[in-house]
Amino acid sequence: MKREEQLALKKAEYEGKVYPSNRFGDVKILEYKNNKQVVIMFLNTGFIKEEAMGDIRSGHIRDSSLPTTCGFGYIDIEGASIGRNATKEYQLWNNMINRCYNENLRHKIPTYKDCSVSEEWRYLSNFKEWCNKQIGFDNDGWNLDKDILVKGNKVYSENTCCFIPKEVNLLFTKADRIRGKYPVGVYYDTSKTHKRFSARVSKNGKHKRFGSYLTPEEAFAVYKREKEKHIKEVANKWKDQIDPRVYEALMNWTIDITD
Repeated sequence: MKREEQLALKKAEYEGKVYPSNRFGDVKILEYKNNKQVVIMFLNTGFIKEEAMGDIRSGHIRDSSLPTTCGFGYIDIEGASIGRNATKEYQLWNNMINRCYNENLRHKIPTYKDCSVSEEWRYLSNFKEWCNKQIGFDNDGWNLDKDILVKGNKVYSENTCCFIPKEVNLLFTKADRIRGKYPVGVYYDTSKTHKRFSARVSKNGKHKRFGSYLTPEEAFAVYKREKEKHIKEVANKWKDQIDPRVYEALMNWTIDITD
């Protein structure tokens, strides 16, 4: 039998037939090109795409027109989120979406309560394209950051995010529970020797203490001076490796008593 005749038989067999998917309702075969290229339409949404016949039969197909991640994100890249082979872009994107829209996670980590993701980054493909243009994306141990370029920022977007090394990321780790009601960097020393307010700056994983003071405001002034100095030191250490925007932000960073 000639190839043309075989194709005609396959078209007659499959075109117009309806198959169930595992998660997205029924799909209708619109056009059979070959066993690897079959045009289908999701009947619930009208979304049209190509899939392999084997995937259609098994039901392992996704309606990419629907937000499947926390009811917000669109996985519009095939194969990006498959088990151990999940791409780095997908892992970062999935974690970001879950921080902002997974209600269980937001309850456990209240710092993400008011965070959101831009409309462009609802789509994995847009996030992937951005990632692959960024300095530091391919570096092991570097983190996606949303609030160094814009202090206090709550929106993940291409204009507010960057990749930074762990040492830079740790500069802005807060210990709110430890310091309690006092300003950032200020702790009350309850030892018999001092019983005063102390300024402490974390450097290389260790706390360095800077004197003791009668008021938290005095201690904070010292912390502010030493912390901003340390941030500049770290910025210059990484100057030739980090995004120039990150370097500029670090060099101009100011510590406020309300931080």
